[in-house]
Amino acid sequence: MERRLQATSYLNDVFRHIPIPIIGWDKDRRVTIINEAFTGMNGYAEADIAGQSLEILFPDEIRFDSLRKMEQAASDGNRLVEIPILHKGGGIRVGLWSASTVYGTDGGAPVVTIASGQDITEHKRLDTQFIHEQKMEAIGTLTGGIAHDFNNVLQGISGYTQLLLMKKPANDPDRDYLGHVEELIQVASRLIRQLLIFSRKGEKKIGPLDLNREVTRVMRPLVRMIPRMISVETHLSDDLHQIRADRRQLESVIMNLVSNARDAMPDGGRLVIETKNTTLDEWFCRDHIGSVPGDYVMLAVSDNGCGMDRKTVSHIFEPFYTTREIGRGTGLGLATVYGIVKDSDGYITCSSDPGQGTLFSVYFPALGVVGDEKDLPVVEEPEIIVPVRKQTGTILVVDDESPILDIACDILGQYGYTTMTAENGERAIEIYEKEQDRIALVLLDIGMPGMGGYRCFQELVRMNPAVKVIITTGYAASDKVEAMLQAGATGFIGKPYRLVDMIKKVEEVLNKQ
Repeated sequence: MERRLQATSYLNDVFRHIPIPIIGWDKDRRVTIINEAFTGMNGYAEADIAGQSLEILFPDEIRFDSLRKMEQAASDGNRLVEIPILHKGGGIRVGLWSASTVYGTDGGAPVVTIASGQDITEHKRLDTQFIHEQKMEAIGTLTGGIAHDFNNVLQGISGYTQLLLMKKPANDPDRDYLGHVEELIQVASRLIRQLLIFSRKGEKKIGPLDLNREVTRVMRPLVRMIPRMISVETHLSDDLHQIRADRRQLESVIMNLVSNARDAMPDGGRLVIETKNTTLDEWFCRDHIGSVPGDYVMLAVSDNGCGMDRKTVSHIFEPFYTTREIGRGTGLGLATVYGIVKDSDGYITCSSDPGQGTLFSVYFPALGVVGDEKDLPVVEEPEIIVPVRKQTGTILVVDDESPILDIACDILGQYGYTTMTAENGERAIEIYEKEQDRIALVLLDIGMPGMGGYRCFQELVRMNPAVKVIITTGYAASDKVEAMLQAGATGFIGKPYRLVDMIKKVEEVLNKQ
């Protein structure tokens, strides 16, 4: 008898300390047995759960479904089911459970059902992060392609509009209508630029920046746009490292985050902007997919406004997603912020709860980690040259969009240039091989099917290292554009461009010795 008691005590001890969450309940769904791993998973003491209904463990909205799944798993035997349980702190822990029922000898009535599981909450969270990162990358790729194609369409509309304006006398009433068309094209072009920034294909000038100085500069006029019932605090750390970013894009990040915080507090509140040096270690990066260990400069913008639920937070960086009323925003503000931060090799997080406010934390790599000032490429602004009419020379225009070919040939012809056209890179190589002695300049689009502009450029340089090439693309400045400029391309102009700017760029390149 004594040995049996000792064995029972030993088994109870083993059961209590098994590192797998285990819980058992009777036929009335009353909890009868529980171990420390389970109490550690849901935060309650054994005394809080023992004898209670199994129902208290599950969230209200899925309680019936969870009970059904757990009992179905027990009847099926060893089938794994994913079921969340409530945590004492108010959160939810997700478990992967298997269950089985022990039957008595008196007629086979069930005595106890025992479930054992594995806490997969962190795995689920990391999976969700990974899927989100993949989704954002896919959206970025899709958005970049759409923006590029739409810029080509805008270039055609804008080009024909500009040609009509050039041919209309000053007093022609149609000029007002055409002017309005041009204004709308510029509005559309600004939206496309935001999409390109999100897809990380936007134009930028990277250089060393003092984040404190930029926050102070941007906030000076921005404070006047914030209602007086909102108190604004800035906590800017001393000895802040410099960061590597584009000044205009950093300004956009600050303005968008501050504007969102302002809009979240229509009845007043507290807006706090903070900067500090920080380090993201391997533990942080393990829990935040997409981040990289290293030294960073953090920009935090927080408010105590209306806050957001978890579902809203999961969508806020997506293009055109907005919680505002129709007509009060495009849904591109935070998407632009996301693209800028990613393009700067940074990381951004958002934490928010309904009624508790929101905190955005942006991490920019500290300049000392990514390189010093002399290593940073800066794109120079082109010098403005007043066009002179009636030039000479032959220009090869390469683009897969026939309206753009027509418009370019029309305007270049008006200025006295002779033009040749090619609808793809392969055709451009054929023409240049035969006519390179006559061709003074190549106007080359990058985003073409087939060979594409990049390989076409390489072939042109191989045939003639002194070839003059102006790159055009609907993607704006990108790494590929920068590589082509470094490899000898003599100019760049992003679509949609004004025809007069294109002529200025042509003259600038042809006049270079």
